[in-house]
Amino acid sequence: MRKAAGVSQAVFACYLNVSVGLISQWERGEKRPQGPSLKLLNIVKKKGLDAIA
Repeated sequence: MRKAAGVSQAVFACYLNVSVGLISQWERGEKRPQGPSLKLLNIVKKKGLDAIA
């Protein structure tokens, strides 16, 4: 999803208000998004990154 939006991990982390390390862990499958982050990711998936900008 992040790569499709064409943004870096740092930029994506800023949009979601999480750390770059957490974005990396999600992408490697070490952790799964939860709570508010999961809701924001669902919005991004449906409407694009601009929906939460």
